[in-house]
Amino acid sequence: MFYVSKVTPFLFIFALINLFLSLFLKLTQNFQLFVITSVFGFIGLTLTGAIYQIVPNSQNRKLSRPKLSYLVFALILYAFLKFYFGNYESGAFYLFIAHTIFLVHIITNLRNTSPITVRFLISSVIYLFLASLFLFIHFNWQAVPLQLAVHTLTVGSMLNAIYGVEIAWIPMLIMDTLNIRKAEQLFKAKQITTVAVLLAFLSMNYKLLAVVLLLEFAVSIYFLYIMYELFKKRRMPSPIPNVVKVFLFALPFLPLGLILGSFSASHPEVLPTALYLHIDFMVYGFAAFTIFGGMLHLLPRIIWNWKASGIKQPEFSISDLTDEKSLINFLEFSAILYIFYVAVDVLFPPLHAISTVIYLGILAFLIQNLSKAYRYLFR
Repeated sequence: MFYVSKVTPFLFIFALINLFLSLFLKLTQNFQLFVITSVFGFIGLTLTGAIYQIVPNSQNRKLSRPKLSYLVFALILYAFLKFYFGNYESGAFYLFIAHTIFLVHIITNLRNTSPITVRFLISSVIYLFLASLFLFIHFNWQAVPLQLAVHTLTVGSMLNAIYGVEIAWIPMLIMDTLNIRKAEQLFKAKQITTVAVLLAFLSMNYKLLAVVLLLEFAVSIYFLYIMYELFKKRRMPSPIPNVVKVFLFALPFLPLGLILGSFSASHPEVLPTALYLHIDFMVYGFAAFTIFGGMLHLLPRIIWNWKASGIKQPEFSISDLTDEKSLINFLEFSAILYIFYVAVDVLFPPLHAISTVIYLGILAFLIQNLSKAYRYLFR
């Protein structure tokens, strides 16, 4: 690891705090704060932390002006304090400023944009900036719908980042090669469908929205096909790493969430049940488990390299920060809990409140797996 982002572990912690809060907010009538904590808080902060770590290493150079990353983190913290106390206009402003600095900081550190993963991540950073811009405009002038801001982050920033990172990480972890030509096709198709989806949300034309979400669904199926082909043609049939198994568990929830989004747009009579399932599959299923896998893979390496860069060499290895047996137990138990979570969450109130307790069990397993790495960080 060429560069270690010392702000990333703290962005991850704050992201998980927002995920925790969102589980309770989804039971209330405060839909705006629920969206902010689950999408901008959990997903957005994770993307910020991951990109601060991944992009400099993709360039084989240290991040210039690293203190700007601390400023970004401080502005994000302040923005969410504003959100928590109901000051959405001010919170959106400070979040927009933070993501503007983040965009400029990342773009000015780019030297080589030819790798396909780097181009996916550049798109992710741009859409993260646009998402916070739309959120700021929505809360201050109501000139754009909240749905536009939310889906600019999920369909735009999140999917670009996940596609880009997984087509790099999964072949590396299973020690195989990816079909670059198909990855290039995926990138081009993704940019076209993303723009189409955001234009549909801007117009709030539900018939158009249903169609373009089907196109986004088709792109997700193509991504799954690339992954399937990668495993089908493996030249070295070694055991699949447990972190990759977490990624693979998350993948089916992406097309399920997209097809539910399209169905909801064309059949409003299925609301709100279909909307709950759409959120469960996209946020608490696909996004969450992909993020969990990313944190479980990235965090121990960040902390070990952080400690190894000091004057005193660490008396532990990366393997001391991870527990493969515990990791596979996390996946097995979390998969069962998630199925129960979805089944209970579609029940009528107040029974669906039990789903929050079930998902807290998943979080508890995750924190147990991450706690060893964080304990070494604070030594």
